[in-house]
Formats: sequence, structure tokens, C-alpha cells
Amino acid sequence: MFSFIIPCHNRIEALRNTLKSLCWQQGNIPFETLLIDNNSDKDNLDDLYQDYRDSLNLYLVKQPRLDSHVSMSRARNIGIGLSRYNWLVFLDSDIILPGHYLQSLSAVIKDRQPMIITAERLFIRRADIEPLSEDKLERAEQVASTSNYDQIKDRRFPYLRKLSAQKQPWAFFHGCNIVCRKQDAQRIGCFDEAYDGNWGYEDIDFAHRMITVAHCVPLYEARLYCYHQEEEEKSIERFDKTTNPNWDRICTRIDGYKAFKTQHYRSLNREGIVLGDD
Repeated sequence: MFSFIIPCHNRIEALRNTLKSLCWQQGNIPFETLLIDNNSDKDNLDDLYQDYRDSLNLYLVKQPRLDSHVSMSRARNIGIGLSRYNWLVFLDSDIILPGHYLQSLSAVIKDRQPMIITAERLFIRRADIEPLSEDKLERAEQVASTSNYDQIKDRRFPYLRKLSAQKQPWAFFHGCNIVCRKQDAQRIGCFDEAYDGNWGYEDIDFAHRMITVAHCVPLYEARLYCYHQEEEEKSIERFDKTTNPNWDRICTRIDGYKAFKTQHYRSLNREGIVLGDD
């Protein structure tokens, strides 16, 4: 019924927790998991595959040599092409799902389609949950995240609660937790691989086309929250948008996006976010 598509590159311990959380899903709901390896060079994901191949319907696909391991669109498109189920769940390799996720998702999609679904991220330290258990996960303290512009609460949350009323609802879809039908993703040509090589915005471009071309209803579902594992490592530069070609690409493609996001960034009360010339 569900195909989980997870691009990955090294970070095997975080990915191990992702797979462990898939093992504790409730309800005996059929699903498969496709790991798309973007040229891992530090961690051997073969070992992880061997550990979980008997407990999960698991596939490991290794990409040929890439110009950049930041190839999220290509990885997700490979997963879409190989998927056997009608509903796709796009996760990042540092996401942990609560045990009720699939049961809750099954209830959400029943008799409601087409749609594109997202939910809140809860940011926790990986060190606080090792070795991973559901009890530790539920008690873990939420922390500020560089991927959330140093906020604790998911910065999208005030907007997610009124997602369908947003002028640009696609702006709040992140590839770490997006659900949609395979046929709708294929209708729009899947993810645009022009975004590969630089971080971000391919998921927003995808959601924009899903909503405006495939006419999917944007849906926020509180029960589908996920946990984002924080680790002590240098984050990519998120504050200077002028260094990221994907920022210019998305602003050119979506009318009014730059002005909309500028207002959103200002609401974070962060100094130093550079967006380039208006």
C-alpha cells in the first residue's frame, strides 16, 4: 500500500534509527522501503541492508557516480520508478516515525484523493535517544535545529495549521515527510533534477506542480508528525540565499514566491538572512 522512498548518503546510525522506526509500525499495513544511496563514501550501507532485509521489505539501490551527492530529485525519481505501491512517502535519512504513523496515514487517505500531505517535525538530539526505543523517543527534549533556522518549534507550524488557506501552500512542503499518490507524481514528471547539485527547494517546486498541475489538495495532518535527528556536525549555509542557485530557480519559477518567503523569514526574527536583489 505504501512505498517509503529515502535518499541517503553516509550517516548510517541516523538511518538505522529510521529503519528501526519502520519496524515498529502498527497494524500490519503492507509497505516497502527503498533506500537510494547517493554515493556514500564513509559508511557501508550494505551492512545496514543485511541487518534489516529480513524484518523489512527493503531494497538498497546504489546510484552510479554522481557529480554531487546532493541529488535528492534524482534519488526520489529512481524510487518512484521502482515503487510497487500507489502511495509514496518521501522521507529523509534522519527521520524517525512514531509507531502509529502508518495506521494514521491509512485513515487520512481513505476516500480522499488526490492530495499531497505534510506534517510537523519534532527536532531531537540523536544522542538522547540511543539506543533507540519508543519510550526514549517520546520523552526526548525538543531542541533548536540549524535546519529549522535555529528554532525549536517547526517554523512552518503556524502556517501548517491553516495550510489550505495559505496564498502559497507549497512553500511549506519539505521532502523529509511528504505523502502523495504515485500517479499524481508521475503526471507532473516527478521531481525536477535541475535542482540537484545544490540543497533545497526541489520539494517546494514538486509541491507547487502537484497542487497547480495535478490539482492535489494540500493537507496538513497533525497525527503524521515525525522526529528529526540532530547531530553535532557543520550544517550547510542556509542564511545567504545568494550562494544557492536553487533559490534563484524557485523564485523565477513561482510568481510571488520570493516576496512571500521574505516575509516568512522576517517572522523568524533572524538577522543576516540574505536574499539578494528584489
